Parts: sequence; C-alpha cells; structure tokens
Amino acid sequence: MTNYQRINHALRAIHMNIRCNMHAEVKRQQVDFSPLEHIAMQNIFKCSGASQQMLVEIMNKDKAQIARIVARLLRQDLIIKQESPEDKRCVLLNLSDKGEKLLKRLDEVELEVLGDMLTGFSEQESASLMVLLERINQNFK
Repeated sequence: MTNYQRINHALRAIHMNIRCNMHAEVKRQQVDFSPLEHIAMQNIFKCSGASQQMLVEIMNKDKAQIARIVARLLRQDLIIKQESPEDKRCVLLNLSDKGEKLLKRLDEVELEVLGDMLTGFSEQESASLMVLLERINQNFK
C-alpha cells in the first residue's frame, strides 16, 4: 500500500469516527439533524442575524437546498426568523435557545472527540499536526 493510500484510509477513518460520535450525540439529543444543518447553525450563530441568501453564499449551496435546511431547523425550533429592521423584505435567522444549547453541546462533543484523538500527543506534535493540516487546506485554494 502506498503512502497516499495509507493517508487516504487514515483520513477516511478519522472522518467516520468524528461523524459517528456526532451522530450519536444528535441521537441522544433527540433531534433530526444532518451535518449540513449543523454547519448552517454554526454560520447563523457566527453571523448573528444571517439571511438565507448569506447562507447560500457562505455554504456554497443552492437556494432550494438552503430553504429546505432552514425549514427543517424552523420545524424543530432550533432557529427563529425575525424581520430585518433595515429592510422589511428581508428575514434574518437566529438560533433559538434550544438551538444555542444544541450547538453548544455539539461543540463540546467535537472538542471531546478531538481530545480523544490527540491523546498521547505532545504540545509540539499537536502544533506540527496543525501546521501540516493548514498546508493541506491551503493546497485546496
């Protein structure tokens, strides 16, 4: 097996482990929730009053897909819609209290998973890994 193949297998295994842990937590929280909805909620939280158009641009998804995500989050009371004070035609999205609690818990789970993944790594090894991962991400740009 080549190094590229071994790296590919390792990255897939890491990805699956993270997804499984996140999926288990979502199930414990008793919500119907996809990874894209998690990303949408993170973006809504960061933007504090994001419009659906902002989500389309940030997430690089089409309007219909974002509309479905927003509808699902609204049905579960994870986000709320508010009229924009500047433009009455525009609707802003914010997390509900329930949505904030869920996002906070999922962030905690992600940190726990990362902590488990890096068990036994020294600070220097963690820093080296970060440099390498940043270089990998730069290669996509």
